[in-house]
Amino acid sequence: MIKVKGFKFAGISCGIKKSNKKDLGLILSEKKCLSHAVFTKNKVIAAPLEIGKEVLRFNEIYGVIANSGNANACTGKKGIIATNKILNSLSKRTGYKTYNFFPSSTGIIGVQLDYEKVNNGISKLVKSLKQESFKDFAESIRTTDKFIKFKHKKIKIGKKEGNILAIAKGAGMIHPGMATMLCFLITDLKFNKNTFRNLINNGVNQSFNCISVDGDMSTNDTVLGLSNGMAENKIIDNKSTDLSKVTKEIYRIFYSLAEDIVRDGEGSTKICKVTVKGARDKKTADFIARKVSNSLLFKTALYGSDPNWGRIIAAVGSTQIEYIESTKIDIHIGKIKIVKNGELFGNLKPANKIMKKKSIEITINLNKGKAQAFMLTNDIGHDYIKLNSLYTT
Repeated sequence: MIKVKGFKFAGISCGIKKSNKKDLGLILSEKKCLSHAVFTKNKVIAAPLEIGKEVLRFNEIYGVIANSGNANACTGKKGIIATNKILNSLSKRTGYKTYNFFPSSTGIIGVQLDYEKVNNGISKLVKSLKQESFKDFAESIRTTDKFIKFKHKKIKIGKKEGNILAIAKGAGMIHPGMATMLCFLITDLKFNKNTFRNLINNGVNQSFNCISVDGDMSTNDTVLGLSNGMAENKIIDNKSTDLSKVTKEIYRIFYSLAEDIVRDGEGSTKICKVTVKGARDKKTADFIARKVSNSLLFKTALYGSDPNWGRIIAAVGSTQIEYIESTKIDIHIGKIKIVKNGELFGNLKPANKIMKKKSIEITINLNKGKAQAFMLTNDIGHDYIKLNSLYTT
């Protein structure tokens, strides 16, 4: 059974969602947590993020309260009041301070959050807290997700055994900086503050900042790391012999969740890793990978299993990066080279078979340097339009 020492979880329905599905979740630690968060780069941010950023400055986090079905974004002063009312209610029912909880919301933008529904459910929420109820929490933060998303790893540090658990949601409005998503990494391992911060930052940059479903950036994106140190291991810092092992696991967990988010992209049927190699620098490699991944022509070709390399090379050229030469570009679908020196190479039939798979890798080699970058993306088809054209109704 998956358990993280000192952490309990809950997820209930409080009536925000018309479907009466779970829409209110709570994470609570016995001990104060070392915390660090990464947020959306959108200039329009939701009320819980405004308050959450202030909460983090107190450095007294014990848990998270999150709701789905309503983003509490673009709700003005009333949105701030709603979040504060929820935190006050939670404080009264738990005995903790309001700044001991990080607030989070996800769902429809521009609709006032009915905090009375939330507050009416808080007693039940607190009573429901259990060590093994992380799946209830994961269910409570879903919106258009087809499945709950979590990853767990037991890890030994010296003679002590610790746990890393990450719970995420996300399926639409996914775009780097970060994506339209929430992720809560919960661990009982003990970390140095700066080491923990760097692990979260670097992990996000190699996972959630490398995914795109539809190119739209959200107002609520949050990756929050919480460490209560109750595994009682020797503190993990930059000099620890176990740092590389822990780093590998956190990066693997984040990357795996990022894949799940793309795989669950609204209406998607495939996941595709677009790698750009042979660039002069990482920045331009990243820019090109993002440009291809967000091309609607490319994404619809994915949906149709069409190895239309013309759309790929056109997207590369549309970046207008000066050092690109079309006569130097090679493109592979899987291990099959379909473009050499900017022209068709060989037969496209084998590539067509690969394009029908659920997981595809496309490599673009600019042959201009040694830098590279990647993006995880998916196809876009009819169901994406169906889901998003009727989302608020």
